[in-house]
Amino acid sequence: MSDIVTFSDVMFDSEPIGLANSFSPLAKPVKIIIEGDSQTEPGKEIYFGLPTPQGEIMETKARVCSVSPIKSGFSLTVEVIEVDKAMASIAASILSGVQDSSNEGKQPIWGAGLKQTNGAYAILVNSPAGILNSAQLEKITELSKKGAGLAKLTHAQRIVLLMPLDQVEQAGKDLASVGLRVGVLHKGVRNIRACCGALCSFSQNVDAVNLAITIDKELYGRGAQFDIKIAISDCRRNCLESFCSDIGLIGNPGSYRIVVGGRGSQVPFRALVLQESVKVSNAPEAVRKIVDWYEKNAHENERFWKLLQRLGESEVSKYDFTSIQKPLSEIGDGIDEYARFHDQLARLAGLRVLKRDINLE
Repeated sequence: MSDIVTFSDVMFDSEPIGLANSFSPLAKPVKIIIEGDSQTEPGKEIYFGLPTPQGEIMETKARVCSVSPIKSGFSLTVEVIEVDKAMASIAASILSGVQDSSNEGKQPIWGAGLKQTNGAYAILVNSPAGILNSAQLEKITELSKKGAGLAKLTHAQRIVLLMPLDQVEQAGKDLASVGLRVGVLHKGVRNIRACCGALCSFSQNVDAVNLAITIDKELYGRGAQFDIKIAISDCRRNCLESFCSDIGLIGNPGSYRIVVGGRGSQVPFRALVLQESVKVSNAPEAVRKIVDWYEKNAHENERFWKLLQRLGESEVSKYDFTSIQKPLSEIGDGIDEYARFHDQLARLAGLRVLKRDINLE
């Protein structure tokens, strides 16, 4: 019994508590112990919430195996049978008590209290897929009236609020009261961008909006060596410019193509195809694996594309391309085509390292 994970101060109910839109059954039931001040009978099914490393609560359905009195109340051994479908990819680590330590202690640079050139201070509002409900919009309106009287919509599908410095701390609390959180500015997983998903007639029987929200629940607040930008487009029209992101997902019929190592600023270049087809249900886990790999291999302040290029440089340096250098002229961004060709080959060689290191289904 000692190897069963115990969760303290757990409240439960005989009916769903309303945190999950839908549930997903576990492939194999898992036994855990929950402790609290309530009791029930063996054989009953109960619902309760368990904390995730990202600060969310995973609604859980379980069957009670046994009940024992303890000093602080009651200890229930339960068999977990279903979990919040949106958090199914991280359920195993939560229920086993094993948390990812590769990122332990690393925090992103949060987008709060950012001084602007006009003297105002900015706070970034995290909003995966750019989705806000009416209560959240009302709160943003309220905060903007108290501050600079306006809100800025960004390319990253989030909102920037401007206000005096003395309002920033309270603004963060006000945002939290309607389920909003401060966004990551640098050195972490940025706001998960997505197209309008299944609402669009071009969607390939997938839904970018729900997928973005699911990935956000797993990765929000995770620190990183540098910025990690993730974008989801539900078809090959690529409305969200997924090919220009560190990790991009592009809709196939019923699945996603995964691309990595793109860049949209300064000297833009297209991301490389890592996997042609990944099931929608496996997409959150695939993204997590890619982020884990990046964190394990990247240097401080090294973007994803730079990591691929560095890993592949030794392979490309074996070949001599100088014979094609002179005919290729510079273009508007000041990078000659020889250098562009060389760098892209290096990134392709780096991609081979990534494919070797991780397995996506």
